[in-house]
Amino acid sequence: MLDLDLLASELDFDRDDVVMLLEMFLEGAQVSLANMEEAIETNDITAISQEAHAIKGSAANMMLADIVDVANELEISAKQNKKINYLSLYTKLESMVEELGAISFETA
Repeated sequence: MLDLDLLASELDFDRDDVVMLLEMFLEGAQVSLANMEEAIETNDITAISQEAHAIKGSAANMMLADIVDVANELEISAKQNKKINYLSLYTKLESMVEELGAISFETA
C-alpha cells in the first residue's frame, strides 16, 4: 500500500503536491505504455527502450522502486537488443501502473 504521507515527507512536498505528481506520473505512464505496446508489436527496440526510460525516470522521481526495476529491465534489455519476452515484461509493468492508478489518492 502506498503511504502518501510518508512519500510526501521523503520527497519534501505536501500531500496535495504528491497526489498531483502521482496523477501526472500516471498520465505520462499511460502514454508511454501505449507507445511501448505499439513498439513491441512492431519490434521497434529503440522505441521500447525510450518509453521504458521515460517511465523509469518518472517513477524514480516518485520513489516507485518496483516500477523503476521493471522499466529498467525493459530499457536495458532493449538497449542490448536481448531476445526476451518484451510483452511479458510490458504486461507486468502495465499491471503495476494500473494498480497504482486504482488507488484513491484522496483516501490513501
